[in-house]
Amino acid sequence: MSVTCRPRSALLLVVGLMAVLATGCSSSPSTPRSTVTVATGGVRCNSITGSLTFSPSLTIKGGTAESTSITVNAAGCVTSGSNVSRITGGVGTVTLNSASNSCASLLNSRPLIIDITWTPATVHQSVLTFSGYGGATGPSGGEGFTLPKPGATAKVTGSFAGADHGAGSTATAFSGQTTAQLLTACESSAGLTSIAVTSGSVTLK
Repeated sequence: MSVTCRPRSALLLVVGLMAVLATGCSSSPSTPRSTVTVATGGVRCNSITGSLTFSPSLTIKGGTAESTSITVNAAGCVTSGSNVSRITGGVGTVTLNSASNSCASLLNSRPLIIDITWTPATVHQSVLTFSGYGGATGPSGGEGFTLPKPGATAKVTGSFAGADHGAGSTATAFSGQTTAQLLTACESSAGLTSIAVTSGSVTLK
């Protein structure tokens, strides 16, 4: 009877490969998952800054379809009645589309949906919806907006929806420019390209 023996080098190779695989499996740490919390209760941020950017620029006559990109940064945030004790800030983004790039169309109230990403990132985002907004003048004389306008509604989904889906939520956003300054920019050859938001507040509840 003949016996076929596997070469010693082949056996060593198999044993070595098994050892490497075993070491790799045992030393691979499990990656902890970050828990995202849907915040209850409400939050108020006392400082709003950012910008409205118009594409194309707003002009007196208009005549072209226009898109407004809005980005605001929220700071000075304090929670109330919430399972989240600390919010260090938030970023809100909005895109508005209009049939005309006239300066007057900016004041035409329309629904506004704001996606808010919170810091820390472990807090689930909020989606704040207003059915309409109105024009307003800020404490320093700059023109801006108040949300919702009288008779309009507010709604929150995600974090800080409160007990009534955010029906009592409000926001303000003001620029550092007066009506006269904004009209001068609209009448210029370049048009009004953007508006800086220098103050305001937002409350979700």
